[in-house]
Amino acid sequence: MIYLFTWNSDYLVKKQVKAWKNLFVEKHWDFNFIHIKDITEVDKNFLSEAILGSSFMNAKKLVIIDNIPTTSKNKNTDINQKQDFLLTLIEKIPEENIILFNSVWPDKRNKLYKQLKKIWTLKEFNIQSENDIVNFINQKYPWKIDDLAINTIIRYKSSNLDKIINELDKLFITKEKITKQDIENHITPELEENIFILLDDLLNLNINETLKRLNTILENTNVYAFYNNLLANLRTQVFITKLKTLKNNPNQISTDLKLWNRWFLVNKSYKISPKKLISFYEKLIQIDKKMKTWKMLWTKDEDFRFELEKVMLELK
Repeated sequence: MIYLFTWNSDYLVKKQVKAWKNLFVEKHWDFNFIHIKDITEVDKNFLSEAILGSSFMNAKKLVIIDNIPTTSKNKNTDINQKQDFLLTLIEKIPEENIILFNSVWPDKRNKLYKQLKKIWTLKEFNIQSENDIVNFINQKYPWKIDDLAINTIIRYKSSNLDKIINELDKLFITKEKITKQDIENHITPELEENIFILLDDLLNLNINETLKRLNTILENTNVYAFYNNLLANLRTQVFITKLKTLKNNPNQISTDLKLWNRWFLVNKSYKISPKKLISFYEKLIQIDKKMKTWKMLWTKDEDFRFELEKVMLELK
């Protein structure tokens, strides 16, 4: 029997894999269980024996193989060769052996994916929107976290469920109920998350909040590093906005732009108009152009920051 646990939530996939592992070991003992976390660390002989070999005392056997199938972006020759080798083993798997592949965001063009699709049992674990995350958190921690706290940590962790649960579990060690204030006092957004939050405020035209967040970020981050990161994230949003105005399907937009774990950006909506967004992006690029062509009058970090803030204030 072959199973694939997959799709866009790393946390949900790992959670289900762990549940299967624990249930199997309880029923069939751990010496009939093999977990291959990195396929590059095992040779083909071990892989063949693990998948095709008999279990102890004719019991069931469970083999879990992480991160297979991989995405087409993977250039690791060993991984690709091992996937090709797996293709030669699939039809020989004994009935009593259970092979569980798990992979987040596998590429459906992958050869192994296409072959497995004909014979597997597929279980998808999808988070389609922020509402799905809110519902999951409420189910996991019923009556223990208020709505504002949930919305805040989703913003802080850019809808990454794995990071969200990790932070909440740590807070619940000392808290019986979590409020928005708890999130703000005890959880520090990482640079990427901070920029996502700033970008949300910016594109919703909350300029005062944007400038406050900018102050916080620049206390620990070089202004040029922040600028480049902001520009990269804004560029993605410009492409998303353009494709949405063309009525493209959200799933297709995510695939075309290779958003992967940033799929949720497609479903976001902002107060800023498409025209104003593109204009703002072009003005930011002009700052970079001035700097690179020596046309900027000032060269200090403070002056560069002034140029950034001026462009942001023009959105008011």
